[in-house]
Amino acid sequence: MKNIVAGSVRRFVVAAGSFVVLLGICGAGCRKEQPAGPDANKPASDKTSQTVVPVEMPKSMDRVLAIVDGFEIKESQVKQAVQNEYGMQLERLKAESPELAAQQEKLILQNMTNRMVIEYLLDREAKQAGIEVTSEEVVAEMAQKLSELQPPQTIESYKQAFEAQGGNFEVFKTQFAKQMKYVKLLELKDPNSLIVNEASVQEYYDKNPDEFKVPETVRASHILISTKSTDSSADPNEVKAKAREKAEGLLHEVREGGDFATLAKENSADYYSAVQGGELPPFGRGRMVKPFEDAAFGLKVGQISDIVETEFGYHIIKVLEHRDPNTVSFEQAKNQILAELKGAQTNQAFRKYIGMLQDKATIVYPADELAPEKK
Repeated sequence: MKNIVAGSVRRFVVAAGSFVVLLGICGAGCRKEQPAGPDANKPASDKTSQTVVPVEMPKSMDRVLAIVDGFEIKESQVKQAVQNEYGMQLERLKAESPELAAQQEKLILQNMTNRMVIEYLLDREAKQAGIEVTSEEVVAEMAQKLSELQPPQTIESYKQAFEAQGGNFEVFKTQFAKQMKYVKLLELKDPNSLIVNEASVQEYYDKNPDEFKVPETVRASHILISTKSTDSSADPNEVKAKAREKAEGLLHEVREGGDFATLAKENSADYYSAVQGGELPPFGRGRMVKPFEDAAFGLKVGQISDIVETEFGYHIIKVLEHRDPNTVSFEQAKNQILAELKGAQTNQAFRKYIGMLQDKATIVYPADELAPEKK
């Protein structure tokens, strides 16, 4: 379980053990680690990162990868699912390392094949039980989960951030709806498996005191002006000089009373935080690159930094909140502990339930290399 600190990314409800949909929300442009997803400096308006390319395959070449009680799962279906969810990441990996991309693609294809087998079994059970999830329920649940994040988000703001990093929001929303349906199914089939009593929550809190110690944290907004150019022939010194000039102009505008959030939305190259008006999730020491961290922790609440240079470019930082080290009380922590214990319990119950469905079904993998490893 993650430390319960302000700004930790919360999970959506956990679905089948073979896949979990997460709110993988993280700021780019000032963290130590480069984001694993698409280029953080790619404009959110670039729709090419969101395009789903149909996978076309001649019928004669469309292998059957799995058969579940007579139902065939074709290679074209699996590859389409892979393209929908991992297409952009694989394309970038191919450009960097074709050999590694081929290895990853094979692993993803195997996992997706097994996932589609499990989804078929769960969908069949849900249909027989008359379980459905309406679009209204999906929107309400998603809005609720997003409102619990720090900082809180709306569906529209999350969609913008998700697509800015190359994700396909409609695919994500479809998976989220499936997740809700499968949880409803488990609640019907094994309701006791999802019950977590308060005694267990208290026990976890008492036995894991270090998890509830919160380090010094800062919540800040920033405007990033990138010093990188998409034009490989551009003079790096000229690009950097223009970026510096733009940053100085924005700093002057902010200090003359310009709205920081509006300027961040219009100018920041950190497209995830830009849609939040430049706001980043709270962070502790050691989470950001050193110049950014030193500047942020050295500012008072409401104060705006001078221009801060990092490997990502030029930043203008505004501190919104500064918290001293403290310990989260049981009352403050219990809801999140309950949610995470329930999530772990749900995962365990799903593994058991899915295993039972697999044991009852006749599952054949004609493509032996894609069959899941036996445990």
